[in-house]
Formats: sequence, structure tokens, C-alpha cells
Amino acid sequence: MSVAVLGSGGGALAVAADLSRAGRDPVLADLPPFVENLSPVKRQGGVQVVAGLYGARVEPVRVADRVADAVDGSELVLVVVPCFGHEPFMEVLAPLLEAGQSLLFFGEGSGAIVAWRALAGAGKRGIRVGETNTLPYLARMTGPGAVTVDRKTGGVMLAGLPSTGTAELLDLVSDVWSSISPAESIWETVLANYNAIDHVATVVCSAATLEGRSGGMLLYGEGATPSVVRVIEAVDRELLLIRQTLGLTDGRRYRDFLVAQGFAPDVGPDLYEVLRASKLVTWTAPTGPGALQTRYLTEDVPFALALASSLGDEVGVDTAVIDGLIAVTSAMLGRDFMAEGRTLGRLGLAGIGVEGLRRFAETGS
Repeated sequence: MSVAVLGSGGGALAVAADLSRAGRDPVLADLPPFVENLSPVKRQGGVQVVAGLYGARVEPVRVADRVADAVDGSELVLVVVPCFGHEPFMEVLAPLLEAGQSLLFFGEGSGAIVAWRALAGAGKRGIRVGETNTLPYLARMTGPGAVTVDRKTGGVMLAGLPSTGTAELLDLVSDVWSSISPAESIWETVLANYNAIDHVATVVCSAATLEGRSGGMLLYGEGATPSVVRVIEAVDRELLLIRQTLGLTDGRRYRDFLVAQGFAPDVGPDLYEVLRASKLVTWTAPTGPGALQTRYLTEDVPFALALASSLGDEVGVDTAVIDGLIAVTSAMLGRDFMAEGRTLGRLGLAGIGVEGLRRFAETGS
């Protein structure tokens, strides 16, 4: 199967390398402002996996000069970009995609909603659309065309939009990523967002150290103190309440998902102890005057927490801690993340209530 992998960051390169290893024929492409990022992959004939997955080697991956060239003839199109790339990509993809192709967003949720609306606006039908709640790896760029990849063992969920398409989409990728499980609906992939749970609270509570120090900071090793972990748990609890109000039955908490991903041993019910035993404590965050201009805030707040807040308003769940984090980060960075963020209103889904949101996830209408 020919698979177009769109993006040029660590996640996209890891996905393309893994597809190649599994016998697929992946082709990488990106939008014009970022296409030069793929030149090293083109020169070396593939993606260099420095560590993880299957050891150090170069997996053969083709590179297309244009997104249109990559998408043409590909049965599956994987978009592996930050949330702020969803709309720009759909402006390009909506005219290109044809009936019978499948479009899947790998990473944080809600990309499928953006795609569904763009395709409907373009009059396109018969295109399967879906998303995951997270990448199946912890992937980091280590140099030009090179990544280090730590595969997740679980906690990755996939939802089709409409949900009747979930099984078909899962069949397209399950041989490569057997740990991906079906989500109940896109509201589960939107709201089981691990980055929204642990990134924002920890960065906000560590802001002075991140801005004032040089040489890096162990974000979770130093920053996830007992009081900060309580904030993480509060965000997790608010997201769970929204999921439950929407009728989703998976009651797992962030602690459970951290263990399921293979990032922490199951050392007991206390999230602080699980975090202290996890791989997260070894990760060093950049520090210095610009440290708060991180995707941990500039992506996760407007695209994850703002959407969660608007969902809470729609279904009657109080999101006081989430709203507080949005307000504090907006003040810190001199932006209005709620005004500029992705909300139900901007997605054209405000005012339809619990039943309307459930119907949209089930039927796309």
C-alpha cells in the first residue's frame, strides 16, 4: 500500500520509517514553507532511526516535492503535524482527495473535525476520515533527517468520523501499530489528550524556573511536585467528567494511560509516585527568556484546553481549573487563547447540546 505521510517533524519521520519497516511504501511531503526540512531524508534515501524501534539504521522512504504528488494514488493519507497545521493542510487536501481514499490525523485530536467540515464544504464524499488521540511514539529529532523513537505499548486510540468508519480505518493501520485501540467516538480522541493534561499545568507552575534558568530543566523530574501533580489531576478530572457527560464509558484516568503507554510501571494508584517512576522525569526542557514560547503552551492551550472548555460549557460541566490555566497562560504570553483558540463555535458545533454532539460523532451531521 502506498501511504502519503504529510509533515516533516519527528512524528512524521517516525511514522514513515515504521511504515517502511512494515513493508508499506511511504512517501513524505510537506507544505512549501517546510518542504526543505525533508531534503536530508531525500539525500540519504530515507529516515535515519538513531535509537528505538529496531536499532540504528536508515529506513528507505521516498520524498515528494509536492503534497499533490504524494497524495495522488495513495490509499491512505496520514497527516502528522501540530494542530495549527490542520487548517492549512486541509486547504490543500480538500481539492485533492477523492472517494476511496482515507485521511487519518496522527497526534492530538480534533483534526478529523476540521477535515470533515473542509471536505463537506468542497462537496467531497466517500473519503474516510479519522484521528488518533496521540502519536504511537515519543519521537524526537536528533539531527537532519534523523529521529530517536520510543514506541508506546498502548493508550493510543483511533476514531473515525463518523464513528461507523472506525473499524475500516483501524484495519488500515493495525498491522503496523497493533497497540492502537478503537475509540468510542472522536470526542474520546479529543478529550483523552495527554498533552493537555500534563504539559500545561507543569509548564505554568514551573514558569519562573523555565524563564530564569539557563542549561535546561527536568520538567517533570523537578517540576512535577505533589502540588503540581494535584493540578494535573484536576485537569484530568474535568476532562473525564466531560467524557462521561457525553456518554463515553472508558473511565481510565491519566495515571492509567501513562502506564498503558509504557511510560511508567504500575507502582500503585498515586499519580505522584507513578510520575516519579516514569520515563518523563528524564526529559529536559529548554530554559531561558523564550522558554514559554513552547508548543506545550502555544499549541496545547488554544487547540486542546480551549476546545475542552467550550465542550464543558456546551454540556454543563464546570471546567474551573482548565479555564484558570487558559487565563493564566494568556496573561503570561500576552495573548487571548480563548478568543484565538479552536472552540465548538469555530468548528460550527456550538448550541447543539449533548445529543447533538453525540449525533455528530456518530453520523457526521
